[in-house]
Amino acid sequence: MTSDLQEQWTQEGYVVLRHVFDGERAARLLTICNTVLDQWRRANPETGQPGGAPDATVMRHLNHPGYFRNHPEWLGDLMDAVADPAVLDTARAILGEEPLFRCTSFFFEPLEGGKDGNWHRDSQFGEPDDEKERAVIAKVGNAGTSIQMQIALAPSDDIEYVPGSHLRWDTPAEYAIRKADGGAHNRSNEMPGALRLALEPGDAALFNPYGLHRGRYHTGRLRRTLMLTYTKRSAPHADYFSRQPWFLEPGYLDGLQPATRAFFEPFVAQYRDFWMEKSSA
Repeated sequence: MTSDLQEQWTQEGYVVLRHVFDGERAARLLTICNTVLDQWRRANPETGQPGGAPDATVMRHLNHPGYFRNHPEWLGDLMDAVADPAVLDTARAILGEEPLFRCTSFFFEPLEGGKDGNWHRDSQFGEPDDEKERAVIAKVGNAGTSIQMQIALAPSDDIEYVPGSHLRWDTPAEYAIRKADGGAHNRSNEMPGALRLALEPGDAALFNPYGLHRGRYHTGRLRRTLMLTYTKRSAPHADYFSRQPWFLEPGYLDGLQPATRAFFEPFVAQYRDFWMEKSSA
C-alpha cells in the first residue's frame, strides 16, 4: 500500500483515501467544526472581529483556544485528529520524512454568493512572476514539500484537481484559464483533464498544492471539509498559516494525549522564535 501511495502521489500529485475516520468520528468532528465556525462568524478570537463576509468560504486556525472555552475537551479531539497515527503514517510515506504541522482550515458553503472556485497553484501566491513561479515548481520536484489533506465531514464532490500538473508548467489551455487576462477566466469549467474528487464523510483527498486545483462553493449545497496541512520538517514555512503563538500559552498542550502532544512539540520548537518576534514587534 505504501509503495502504491507513493507512486500515485509522485506521478499524479494526489491520492484519495477512504475511511480515514469512521462515521462516528467524522460526525463528532463536524459538530466541533460547525461550533467553531459559528463562533468565528460572530467574532474571530484572533482579531475580535466577525470572521468573514456572507460570501466567505474558508476559515483558518480552528485550534485557537478561544473556540473551546465551553468545551475544552473538543480541542483534544481536534488535535488528536491532526496527530492521528494513520494520518501521520500517510503523510510520512508521501513526504519521505517526518511531517511537521502547519495549519487547520475549514471549508464551507457561503451564506450568500456561491460560485465555482478559481483555478490556481499555491505557488502563484508566493511568486506572481511567471518565470519565478515556473522555477519554483521545477525546483520542488515531484514529491513536493507539503500536503493538503481535505477530510470530508459531509458528502462532497467539490474538490477538483488536474492529475500530473504538479510536475510541469501550464499548457497553453491551462494558462489561458489560470492566469491569462489577469485571471479573468480562472473560474472556467473547461479546465482540460480536471478530475472531480467525490468523498463521503471520513474520506480524505490529499494533493500537492503546486498542482492545478480548485474548490466549489455554492449556497444551499452543504460543503463541510476539514483540511489538515503538513510540510516536511526540512521545509518549514513561517507565515500566517504557521503563526500560532497560542501554543505558547500556559496549559495549551497540557490536556492532550502524550502522543498528540509529542507530535506538536517540534512545531513549537520550529516556530517559537518566529512567534516571539511577531509578538514583540
